Amino acid sequence: MLLKKFIYAAIFCLVMLSSAQADNTIILTSLEWPPYTGANLPGNGESTVTVREAFSAMGYNVIFRFLPWKRAVRSAKAYPLIVGYFPEYFSKSREKEFIYSNSIGCSPLGLLTRKNDPIVWDKLDDLAKYKLGLVSGYINTASFDNWVTKGKMNIDYAQTDKSNIKKLIRARIQGVVIDRNVYNYISTASEDLAKHRKDLVFSGKLLGTNKLYICFSRDSEGIRFARIFNEGLKRIGADHSNDVCK
Repeated sequence: MLLKKFIYAAIFCLVMLSSAQADNTIILTSLEWPPYTGANLPGNGESTVTVREAFSAMGYNVIFRFLPWKRAVRSAKAYPLIVGYFPEYFSKSREKEFIYSNSIGCSPLGLLTRKNDPIVWDKLDDLAKYKLGLVSGYINTASFDNWVTKGKMNIDYAQTDKSNIKKLIRARIQGVVIDRNVYNYISTASEDLAKHRKDLVFSGKLLGTNKLYICFSRDSEGIRFARIFNEGLKRIGADHSNDVCK
């Protein structure tokens, strides 16, 4: 097992090294999270287009590596040739490990439920009685994650949003915490989910609307590329730092 991990790490490093030989080329990791990011989306997704154009405005090319979420984050920590990952929500704990860029957009985060078994809630403690699906490794909102950390929520974890939706359809959980745009995209793009859209409903009350960022390595290179990227965002008119997300 250790040998396999070593071989994988060695191959990964060689791929990264060959990809980033040019001085004006950087590497970022991301995940399959349509419509924001994805290897097979037009332009690799809305957020990816913004990131690419901002760096291009500053004379840089970007190579994007799409990985499972936890690996995308770990790779940005472990490999010096990877300068960061995206898209990420803000959290104080994550800020200790990474440098946040200016905002590249907004993400409406809420609850997906079954129409015949809706979740009615006003305050977070109203949700404590429901079994909710989260994606392992995702940040949600500060207040919600605080309740989860304190053990006040009944949580069932999955590796992807799609897996959580399938569990909801099968009534294994009562709600899914998910970005509204992600749900709308994958539930129409996937045949096995599209036929169940009539049975599901997105709660009218959001948990919150989070801003999206790149997380750069917390080192001198990360500081440099964060400054370069932020300037590029301004040049293309895509800096959402002062926007009010709704």
